Amino acid sequence: MNLQALPADLAARYARAVDDRDFVAMESIMWQEFTQQGPGFRAESRAVFVANLEFLRQFDSTFHLLGQVTGEWQGNSYRGETWCVASHFYQREGRPLCFEMYIRYQDVIEVRDGEGRYLQRDLTVVAQDERELRAPSFGG
Repeated sequence: MNLQALPADLAARYARAVDDRDFVAMESIMWQEFTQQGPGFRAESRAVFVANLEFLRQFDSTFHLLGQVTGEWQGNSYRGETWCVASHFYQREGRPLCFEMYIRYQDVIEVRDGEGRYLQRDLTVVAQDERELRAPSFGG
């Protein structure tokens, strides 16, 4: 296992699982006692966190774009930060809209028996924005 690559790998797997609505995949990247807190919510276990993800089904789709991943390992424990833009696409009154959140995750990863998973992943929303989308135009 490449410890230096693990934080970015877990962040990418997390984003893909959310965007694909493959919530079962969280079991392979989070320890059972995983916790997360953010503005207005808290999950005290992986099971509660996964159940909370159901709220995403109200959106037509989501798109997580990952930014920098920085942190440090001390033994089998990692503490770091991952930046992300989470875009949530939906329709209101026939208009295509996007709700974006600019997120800084505070990550704790633990390696047990040669396997690394999230133990904690708190988030801070730096900013958010909602806007109407325009249809793409191609050509001149």
